[in-house]
Amino acid sequence: MLDRYYQYQTTARGLLTKQALLDRFEGQVKWYNSLLKRFLPTRQDIACLDIACGYGNFLYFLNWKGYTNVRGYDLDPEQVKLAELLSLPAHVGDALKILETTSETFDIISAVDFIEHISKQEAIAFLDLCFKTLKPGGLLMIRTPSADGPFGAHDSANDLTHCWSMTARVLETLLMMTGFERVEILDEKPQPYKIINVIRLIIYYITTKLCGIICIALGLGVPRIWSRSMWGVAYKPGIPSTASLQL
Repeated sequence: MLDRYYQYQTTARGLLTKQALLDRFEGQVKWYNSLLKRFLPTRQDIACLDIACGYGNFLYFLNWKGYTNVRGYDLDPEQVKLAELLSLPAHVGDALKILETTSETFDIISAVDFIEHISKQEAIAFLDLCFKTLKPGGLLMIRTPSADGPFGAHDSANDLTHCWSMTARVLETLLMMTGFERVEILDEKPQPYKIINVIRLIIYYITTKLCGIICIALGLGVPRIWSRSMWGVAYKPGIPSTASLQL
């Protein structure tokens, strides 16, 4: 059933040509960069692993940032074929098995829209493997649906293969209990890299403050994350190599 769903999803998304993928990815890279640039190492030959890489959207971003030692894996060969249309370094493979068996270590591991597809026990095992495989001072970046805000059910329920979702507190707890430090949970508020987004960001702040006041008046907790998905960013303890020094 899941293979059938993935095949339909690939077709329904409509990103089946090189130009369609380019149009989508070029629209994403500035948003990714605005959200994540303060965390990213400056040296460009660091080792980056993206799992599961899907059709290559985050691989494209890492290449756009100038990183030259980038690799991604995904179980779905059809998604990998799409990434290959743009000559992205995507490969067919099981993320957990790769992390279990590799002798390599990485400066960055990214997992965009992945952890919600595996069980809770597998998620803990996955984070343990990421911790083991990262170099000292290495960076982990995770995107997953957020159960905090009033719209969180959308991203958690918009894929038949999603197993669960979590709040920001649970994501933070998982990262910290695995051993990561300098943990930050980021929402997906508008990023001010263009004028329309500056306007959206102002409206976002006004609206969420007003909604927060309403929540307090009703005796409800104010959501930590208002957006439908969130990012967890964390570092493995230790002094990074020269390759991993931040700005």
